[in-house]
Amino acid sequence: MSLVSGISLKELAQKIGADLEGDADKEVVGLNTLDSASNNEVSFIARKSFLSSLPLSKAGALICSNDLSEGYSGNKLIGEDPYLLYARCTKVFKELTNISPILGISKFVQVGNNVSISKKSSVANFVDISDGVTIEDGVVIGSGVAIGENSVIGCGSKIYPNVTIYDSVEIGSNCIIHSGTVIGSDGLGFTKHKGEWLKIEHLGKVLIGDNVEIGSNTSIDRGSVGDTLVEDNVKIDNLVHLAHNVKIGSGTAIAANSAVAGSSSIGKNCTLAGCCAVVDNIEVADEVHITAKSLITKSIREKGVYSSGTPFMKNDDWKKNAVSFKKLHKLITNK
Repeated sequence: MSLVSGISLKELAQKIGADLEGDADKEVVGLNTLDSASNNEVSFIARKSFLSSLPLSKAGALICSNDLSEGYSGNKLIGEDPYLLYARCTKVFKELTNISPILGISKFVQVGNNVSISKKSSVANFVDISDGVTIEDGVVIGSGVAIGENSVIGCGSKIYPNVTIYDSVEIGSNCIIHSGTVIGSDGLGFTKHKGEWLKIEHLGKVLIGDNVEIGSNTSIDRGSVGDTLVEDNVKIDNLVHLAHNVKIGSGTAIAANSAVAGSSSIGKNCTLAGCCAVVDNIEVADEVHITAKSLITKSIREKGVYSSGTPFMKNDDWKKNAVSFKKLHKLITNK
């Protein structure tokens, strides 16, 4: 990654809370991998498995822990948690490369009645803002975004191009919503009458807290009766589906291709790895961690790590094991 301007290692260390060993005046301009970093870039190491790459690295500085830095003679940014220092470092370089958006509303924006848009916000071309919308200070809205009636976007939030926000959606402060995401669409609510499906109208809202990030092409349904709730500091990956009336507790992270069915509740500080599924109307306690491709079919009352599914194996072995699995009940009960 190449930047127009750089930063001294002394200033970088102060910004990320690291101890510096080496040339305080050396200027660096970006981050890169151990293998690819140049002399004016910073790299990092957080695992012993990458120690073999250190002698070949040309990085101008290395983010590391004391243990992992032994034997490395170059400039070092040292801390107890190298991955945390790396995360802070990405923010520093992101800010150096960011171009401040032009404040104000493009002349190619369609604005409804009784709309409140802060003069300290930025609204790009071809945005459609419906009646009663509130856009607060520091909001950045990309091109092609649609915002439904009576929705609110809180201070400092960034909405990337082509996001669709339906009516009565409330988004908190300092949120990031990536392209293609849809918030506030109807969920799967139908009942059968005389052999035909009758739609159940969804009358609730979607309420999103502060410091929430939502990946691209994610879909969050509005509540049918009552609201869908995503609390503060939740992080949601790409291609995730939250159905109507789902509640996600603060500090929880959900990885790509996962889905939570209607009226289920996920607690605080949980993690759902990729391709997890949670069935409807269950509760998951705080601090529950669910491994990849797990199917959760009943409530989880105690914190801990939970798994389902089977690990990969050779296909011939899998077929043999699948046959055995189908016979387990008979083997156990002798029936």
